[in-house]
Amino acid sequence: MSNPIQLDVSYFVAPQLAEEDFAVLKEQGFERVINNRPELESEDQPAGESLQRAAEVLGLEYINNPIDLSKLSQENVSHQRAALLPVKKTLAFCRTGTRSSVLWVLLNNAQGGSYEDLSAHVSSKGFDLTRCLPAMLPLLKK
Repeated sequence: MSNPIQLDVSYFVAPQLAEEDFAVLKEQGFERVINNRPELESEDQPAGESLQRAAEVLGLEYINNPIDLSKLSQENVSHQRAALLPVKKTLAFCRTGTRSSVLWVLLNNAQGGSYEDLSAHVSSKGFDLTRCLPAMLPLLKK
């Protein structure tokens, strides 16, 4: 597992996790994991059900919110917002961490944050959201 990338006080993102990663996350103080990756996106992807079992055995809260950028909706964003309550140290993951970063930008933009500032912050962490902008535009608040 690569090191989780911190976007704010309690929200971190990472690329695809494996079952053995959850023990490390627990040691690092994570309390919640959100899977933003659709099932069967690639052949080498572990099944979400096995990841959920591995997380829950360790006492980690596990939430599934699969994101397909071609179908990104307010419902996806709202589900992520609800999943983050109450505030806990949370790791959101997908194939590369980009979709989980997109959701963070949209959540913070809905709270009044500037898209430009939020995307610049995410970019400084290594995530280029340029290709995601068409999917995000209908959901961005001005």
